[in-house]
Amino acid sequence: MKLRLHAALLCLLTLVSCEKETQSAAKPVTPVEEDLVKKDTPILPIKPGDYWKYTVKLEIPPGVNLEGAAEAGAEREKTRTYLGKLSPRAGLPEVDAFDVQVPGQALEREFVEIYDDRIMMRGTQYPDTPNGDLVWLKVPIPFAVAGMRPGMESVQEGLFESTTTRNVKVIAREMVDVPAGNYECLRLLMVGSDGEFQIRRTTWFAPGIGIVKVEKMRYAGKKLLFRETSSLRETNLKR
Repeated sequence: MKLRLHAALLCLLTLVSCEKETQSAAKPVTPVEEDLVKKDTPILPIKPGDYWKYTVKLEIPPGVNLEGAAEAGAEREKTRTYLGKLSPRAGLPEVDAFDVQVPGQALEREFVEIYDDRIMMRGTQYPDTPNGDLVWLKVPIPFAVAGMRPGMESVQEGLFESTTTRNVKVIAREMVDVPAGNYECLRLLMVGSDGEFQIRRTTWFAPGIGIVKVEKMRYAGKKLLFRETSSLRETNLKR
């Protein structure tokens, strides 16, 4: 299903809600926007078994006492593997699922909806824990869309089955060097809250390849609790 860069994209990635957008005429599509859409499509052509391996470094400021503090400064490996389409539990739809594994940590499963020209977030789960620990979005929200440009923004409130909120903004389109190579990426900034904690996560996403770098920071008030950086070192995907 193709999504062209007009009112549908504006509904996904602007500060204006879809309801308000329908009250005004759709903005005309420029040749540059059309070229970006074509360049980014397909946004993530994958098959079950495709994988991404990352080098992960954890930094914890002095004076912060957190579980895992002993691992700060050491490099670890994280592997993301595409499983295909799965349902996280009875009554929920089948969507695209990835297993994310870090040695010594509980297996995390990510759920998204992947289309030819966009990726929509659905939730996360820890399937090996006793209750499955599922966080599920009531409706899917955009993560990456073909033709994204700096300044586009998506605000989500009250979409999770919790007090979690998220705000995603496109900061830049830029080249990024990681151990796996040099990639043209969308730099996406997500800020949000999980109860009393604040999250700031920057993701570098390369259309056709996937996530190549992530910098995740968590705060309690204004105090930085940790910074975790993941850099792609190997993937079987080529573009």
